[in-house]
Amino acid sequence: MGDILKVYYDRMHDIVSLYFEMEDSEVCASYSEDTSEIKRDFDFDEAASLILDMVDIVDKNGKCIGFRVFNASKYYDENLLNSAEEEVLSEENVKLPKDKVIARVSKGQIIL
Repeated sequence: MGDILKVYYDRMHDIVSLYFEMEDSEVCASYSEDTSEIKRDFDFDEAASLILDMVDIVDKNGKCIGFRVFNASKYYDENLLNSAEEEVLSEENVKLPKDKVIARVSKGQIIL
């Protein structure tokens, strides 16, 4: 078997959810794909914005099973969004955490 990435889109809330089905994986950040065919450049502000609009999806056992991107149409092509499976998220899942702090940004540099 190989790794599988399932993509779902909640059109009403403009949220993409990506779920991992991987063998022996416990950390979201370790997931990687060959992106040699994908060409999308983000400038510093866009990349920082994407990180802030992203949250991990964690199951009831605390294992990371994917991630969610809010404001999806800002980052993803319309054709990609239209080809994703439809998902209807609960009100609990459509809110970004208020206490999410990734890093501080100062003069174009990330300060941890």
